[in-house]
Amino acid sequence: MALGGFYIWTIAYGLMKNAGKIYHGNQLGSNLVKEDGGGVSTRQESKLSVSVKPVEEVAQNQIEVPLLHDKRGNLWEKLNGLLHNIVDELMAPPTVAAITGFVVGAIPWLKSLFIGASAPLRVVESSIKLLGDGTVPCITLILGGNLTQGFHKSRIKSTVILAIVCVRYVILPVFGIGVVKAAYELGLVPYDPLYRYVLMIQFALPPAMNIATMAQLFDVGQDECSVIFLWTYVVATVALTIWSTIFMWILA
Repeated sequence: MALGGFYIWTIAYGLMKNAGKIYHGNQLGSNLVKEDGGGVSTRQESKLSVSVKPVEEVAQNQIEVPLLHDKRGNLWEKLNGLLHNIVDELMAPPTVAAITGFVVGAIPWLKSLFIGASAPLRVVESSIKLLGDGTVPCITLILGGNLTQGFHKSRIKSTVILAIVCVRYVILPVFGIGVVKAAYELGLVPYDPLYRYVLMIQFALPPAMNIATMAQLFDVGQDECSVIFLWTYVVATVALTIWSTIFMWILA
């Protein structure tokens, strides 16, 4: 679960952030076009001067200019843009928090400064933990708001919702059984049935609530997220019961 949270707040966070930028850019462009209306073409036509020169004379007076295509410049611009994107991804708050936590936890003397009953800077660790505990009810409230919005009419087709539900509650649990069994046969997972049950049940859970938080944060895909969350959580009440029974029967 910790690795899943790390993945969501790094990779998925970056994807949602980029999608939000693209979506808002397209919305801004479409709004500008709607505001201009049909007056753009008329204004542009009025500014154009009418040429009375023959076509042959114009063609003779034209000068051919070779196109300059600097491959090195284009390569450097692409590399520079790629580096800027990587830096932006690394400077995202979840990524910075994950890297900082990894560094503090990996270095023993630095860990002893923040974590422990006798740590001199334990107030920092307790404050961060207090803020982290507050995120759980906040995410639950956001989830509840998304579920109520899911009753409204959406542009998502019913076939898309059905495909998401089938992948989430049919294909993934079957795939999870194979993964856990293969890991057990290879000796990567202990014999403990409860441990293997927890691993299997991870594949049958509904979508993470953090996705709804990101949709609200970047103001992108909120309606679609609401509808998907509504139906996946409705089906989860039945799917979790069925798959829990199947998993316990397999591990019995």
